[in-house]
Amino acid sequence: MDNSYRIQAIETLKKIFRDKSYSNIVINKDIKNVADKYLLLFRKSVLGVVENLIFIDWIINEVSTTKTKKMETDVLIVLRLAVYQIFFLDKSNKNIVVNESVQYIKDKGNIKASKFVNAVLRNILRNESKFFDKMNNLPFDYYLSVRYSYPKKLIDKWTYQFGKNNIEQVLMANNEEAPLEIRVNILKITRDNLISSLNEKGMKAHKCRFASRGITLDNPVNIEKTEEYKNGFFSVQSESSMLAAQILNPREGSFVMDVCAAPGGKSLNAAEIMNNKGKILSRDIYSGKLPLIQRETDRLGIVIVDTQEYDALKLDVDLIGKADYLIVDVPCTGLGIIRRKPEIKYKNIDESLSKLRKIQYKILENASKYLKPHGELIYSTCTTNKEENIELINEFLNENKKFTFGDIGDGFNGCFTTAKDGYIEIYPHIHNMDGFFIAKIKRV
Repeated sequence: MDNSYRIQAIETLKKIFRDKSYSNIVINKDIKNVADKYLLLFRKSVLGVVENLIFIDWIINEVSTTKTKKMETDVLIVLRLAVYQIFFLDKSNKNIVVNESVQYIKDKGNIKASKFVNAVLRNILRNESKFFDKMNNLPFDYYLSVRYSYPKKLIDKWTYQFGKNNIEQVLMANNEEAPLEIRVNILKITRDNLISSLNEKGMKAHKCRFASRGITLDNPVNIEKTEEYKNGFFSVQSESSMLAAQILNPREGSFVMDVCAAPGGKSLNAAEIMNNKGKILSRDIYSGKLPLIQRETDRLGIVIVDTQEYDALKLDVDLIGKADYLIVDVPCTGLGIIRRKPEIKYKNIDESLSKLRKIQYKILENASKYLKPHGELIYSTCTTNKEENIELINEFLNENKKFTFGDIGDGFNGCFTTAKDGYIEIYPHIHNMDGFFIAKIKRV
C-alpha cells in the first residue's frame, strides 16, 4: 500500500487551513513531492476537501461525539480527506481509504487516536446511505449549505441576485471542476496547428467558444513540460480572462497601460494582439510578481512589455492623457473563480466589500485620466457581484461625463445580451466559464 500521496495531501491541507493560503498556490508548490501516478488523485482530493468542507464536517459531526471544532489537527484533516474520498471519488476503494487513514495516525504514534479514526470512519461506512435521507429533510437553505458547502450568507446573496429557482444550479456550477484553457501565441503558431500538435500528445484539444485564440484541454498532462510550452507556443489563461484583451483589441503601434498587471496574462495577450508592435507598460503594486511577467515575455518572444512597480491608487501625473488603451483589472471578491479557488466561498465578503469598492473606484478613476481623447479602456473583475461590476461602472459614468460605454460588437452569437450595451457578464451556471465582468469604456 503506497500511502505517500495521502501524507502529502494531509500536509498540504494543513497549510491551506492553518495559513488561510490559496489552495492552487499551495498545491502547485507541493505537487512536486507526489509521484506521477498520484498527481491527479492528489490535486482532486485536496481541492475536493476544501470545496466540500461544510458537507464533510456535517457528516463527521453526525457520527462523532467529539465535534470537529474540538478535534486535534491531524485527526481532523485525516477524517476530512477520508470522508471526501468515500463520498466523492467514484473509484475510491473505501476500505483502503479507512486503512490508510488509520495507519497515518498510527505512524504518528497515537494509538488511541487511530482507534477513534477507525471507529468514526467505520460508522460512516455503515450508515453511508442514511446521510442523504437526513440531509434531504433539512430546511431548504440549510440543505443547500450542507449539500454544496456554501455559507448561508453567500447563498442568501446569490438567491437575491439569481432567484430562488436558479440558486441550486448556481451552487452546483460553482462546484464543478474548471477546465484547463490556454491561449495560443499567434506570434509563433496558428491555433489549428497547435490543436493538432496537442491532440497528437493525447490532450483532447478543441477551440474555446468565444476566445478567438483560446483552446480547451480535456485531458491535460504536465503541459508545462511539453516542447510547445517551452517554445512559447501558448500560455495558460482562462477563456473569460482572455476576453478582456480581445474586447479591448488594441491596434499595432499603440501605447497600452495595464495598471494592475500581475500575473500578466492580459498584458501578454494584448502584446500578441498588437503583433508585438507598440508599447505596453505593465504595472503592479507587488514588485515580487513582476519577474513572472518578464519571464513570460522571454518565453513568448514578446519585446514590447515593460514592467514597473507602481500603486494604481496613486495618480501618475506624467502619464495623464498619454495612453491609447488601458487594462483596468481591479482586485475583487473573486466570486467568479470559486471553481479554481474554492476557499473564496468561506470568506466574509460583506466585511471587505465597502473597502474593496472604494479601491476599485479609485483605481478606475485614476486610470481613466491616462487615456487620450477617443482612447478606450476595459474594466474587468473575476467576480459575479453586481456592486463591483455594473453598479460601479454606472456610478463612474454618471460622475464622469467625458466617458461612455465603448462598442464591443457581438462576436458572441447572442450569448451575452448586454454586449450591445458595452459590457458582458459571464456566469459559470450559464456559460460554463469563470465568472467575469468586462466593460469597455471610451473617452469622448
